[in-house]
Amino acid sequence: MDTFINNVSHRKTEVIVLATYALVRSSLQLLLESDRELRVLDVAGTASELIEKVSHNKPDVVLICLMENEGKNIDLITDMLKVAPKTKAVILSSPNSLLNQPTALELGVTGIVGTNQSTRILIRAIRQVSEGEVWLNHKVIAELLGNSFNSTSNGKHKNKGLSRGDDLTKRELEVVRMIGLGLNNKEISKKLYIGEATVRHHLSSIYSKLNIEDRLNLAIYAYQQGIVSSQVTVM
Repeated sequence: MDTFINNVSHRKTEVIVLATYALVRSSLQLLLESDRELRVLDVAGTASELIEKVSHNKPDVVLICLMENEGKNIDLITDMLKVAPKTKAVILSSPNSLLNQPTALELGVTGIVGTNQSTRILIRAIRQVSEGEVWLNHKVIAELLGNSFNSTSNGKHKNKGLSRGDDLTKRELEVVRMIGLGLNNKEISKKLYIGEATVRHHLSSIYSKLNIEDRLNLAIYAYQQGIVSSQVTVM
């Protein structure tokens, strides 16, 4: 179903929720559907059930809830992306889950949100990931840097032959900084008073100059080079 704002149709972001406990599944469904731009297609309680429903529905985003002592084995991400390569994965993780965040990112997760964060943050993360962005807080970035993720990983988010940023223009450096702060293209365009198409053009140029493949590695680069301080408040 679409929503209509000022007589303009806006397609809702379609989500499937995975959570072990029925109460958590129903609560998350109610929370997400309180936002008029999200639509929960279905919920699942097991990995096999999730894969079946993702294969059938091809949602924009899958929200995977990991409670205490859950998350040691998240190979289901690989299986999910095999049946629905365009579906994005967001993990909602409790502080006591067993999630290894760098491993999750290697497998293709593009958003990680803590259960200690607000509903507003969770909804924003789902929207941002559905638009092709990455949602990570600064603690996750710090963990990636601490594990030398870029230099040792053979996973999806590895940088190859990272180049220095000497050739970046002043405006491109501003864009890199905002990527490091977790802003999406729309937010960057508002901050810099430029169009979203111009933001995309800057990003394409930045990726080429730095030999960086994606937004996640650009955010990590911003921290490595001191463009963004590791002391910035967590999102």
